[in-house]
Amino acid sequence: ALRAVGGYRADLIAGEEPEMCLRLRRKGWKIWRIDAEMTLHDAQMTRFGQWWKRSRRAGYAFAQGAALHGASPERHWVTETRRALLWGGVLPLALLLGTVAISPWVLVVAGLYPLQLLRLSPRMGLRTAWFSLLGKFAECTGVAEYYRDRVRGKNRKILEYK
Repeated sequence: ALRAVGGYRADLIAGEEPEMCLRLRRKGWKIWRIDAEMTLHDAQMTRFGQWWKRSRRAGYAFAQGAALHGASPERHWVTETRRALLWGGVLPLALLLGTVAISPWVLVVAGLYPLQLLRLSPRMGLRTAWFSLLGKFAECTGVAEYYRDRVRGKNRKILEYK
């Protein structure tokens, strides 16, 4: 199966397994998931900065995956890229512009963040929902870095967070 799809892509900084699984499914393979914990991944993150870098790397990987396979029927990581851009870029920019323009819409936009926390908290818990929302700012930075690198014709090496 690995040979049939050329193995993992060496040019991805993260998300190699989901991307390879997409290519496997396209070749007719089936991906099975068992209902049991198979491994425990200890990211060994003890500082906020490590978590932020890891979230940035995720944003970069989302954008890279969407650029590779986003136009396909699978829409690989398009939704994740859009979420990062919306919550971490578009809405903060709208808040900033609304504040400068002294628009009442700034209150509506500002209220979206607490509403999102209320929406996510029952499912995730408040702490996890908070970090999920906060992570969108780091992810948006990663998305922007991917497109900057793409315009420059560069491919980023892995972004270490430890």
